[in-house]
This record gives sequence, structure tokens and C-alpha cells, in this order.
Amino acid sequence: MSAPSSLSQGLTLLESAAERERSGRAGHNASRLAETTGIERSRVSRLTAELRALRFLDRDEAGVLSAGDAYFRTARALDQPWLRAARQELRILASTLRMTALLAAADGPRALLLRSAAGAGSTDVAVPYGIAPIWCTAAGRALLWDDSRSELEERLREVQFVGIGGPAAARTAGQVHDLMERDRADGLIVASDEYAEGVAEIALPIRGRDGIVASIALSGARHGRGPVRAARVALAEARDRLSALATAQ
Repeated sequence: MSAPSSLSQGLTLLESAAERERSGRAGHNASRLAETTGIERSRVSRLTAELRALRFLDRDEAGVLSAGDAYFRTARALDQPWLRAARQELRILASTLRMTALLAAADGPRALLLRSAAGAGSTDVAVPYGIAPIWCTAAGRALLWDDSRSELEERLREVQFVGIGGPAAARTAGQVHDLMERDRADGLIVASDEYAEGVAEIALPIRGRDGIVASIALSGARHGRGPVRAARVALAEARDRLSALATAQ
């Protein structure tokens, strides 16, 4: 579900299934979901299969769909104070820096977009809609900050690197490790042309009591040789405020 339309339709299907469950009525199968939402049956089949693989939907023996474990985990996470505060932090970053501000969380080899805010003049290509590879976006690579080389290789063991990402994207777990070593030494994840050609991103991990809980990133069209100091400082300050809230929980 990498395109905006797929994400929107996937969320529509998920909410329809969850609302049916909340009402206490019998759940829908894929055909009934297609009728209820007005989404083409073949797309419903594909999208519900993806949502089941991600554990956002469950299907019983009769084919009835209901909200899965990941749906409830996400709902609980979205109620946390630091995540509620992140909405305003992202809006301020986006509006003052005229970039796209992102918040992401890790799900194995994927980065899940939790929230985003777009500043005036920011480009749509800067936003990894819904789900993005964890290894070729700044928001994703910030989530790998604490991974050892062996942990990184295990996380990316089944990843197919070819054909994904921009011209500067890593093509092996070893190359991802090298990029992480470079950026950890600099104290900032910098990803230029990794997600898409012409897109520059910077990111930092947000920490809670038990380690990294999310990442916060800025993304926009690439200008010059690197991120401006104002963006680096603003991002670090926002990260520090959110980490303080997450650690206090």
C-alpha cells in the first residue's frame, strides 16, 4: 500500500470492519466489505490480504474479517501523550521550515508512517505514504540507530533491495550498516536521493524508557550539499521534547 489511493482505501476497509465489530453486529466478509465501501472487489481482496499480513485484520474460518492485534496496539499507542504532542511539533516544523515533517515507527523491515505535516512548497514525493522501506528513508534508518550489525542483518534478511528506493539507496545490509555508522558518528541520519531522486531527508530517533519508540524526520527537495543548520537544530529540539514525554510515561 505505497500509493495514497491504496492507503486511503486500506484505511476505509479497516475502519469499516472495526465499526461493524464495535456495533455488535455480525462481521463482513470481503464481498460485503466491497459492497459497503464501494471499493472494487479485486482491490478489496488484495488490500485485506495485505492488512491481514500486517496483522491489522483477522479472518475467521467463515471468511469474516475483524480488527487484528496490530489495530488495537496502534490505537493504544496513538493515545500516548508524546504521540499526541507530536502532531503540534510536526506542524511547527513543517510550517517554519517549509518541509514535510514525519513521525514513523518500526515494523520489522518496514517503517510505518504515524503522522505527517506538509509545509508550503513541500513536495508529495517527500512523503512515504503509509508504509515505507526502513533502510532507504531517513525516518526508517533512524529506527535502526541501536541495531548492531547482526541485528540489522537479521531484520533485513528477507528484504529484496533491487528496484526499491532512489539512486543512493543501499543495496545490501552491509551498505545499510555503513550508512548507519557514518550517520551515528555525525549524530544525525542524512538520506539524500535514498528514498527518491531529488529528495533529501534528515531524522533522529525518539526514545522512551525501553529504547527507541519512533523517529522524527524532515523531508523535502534537495538543495545544496546538506541540511541547513536551522533544520538540524529544530529537529533535535523537537526530538528532545518528545523523548522527554515518552520517557516520563
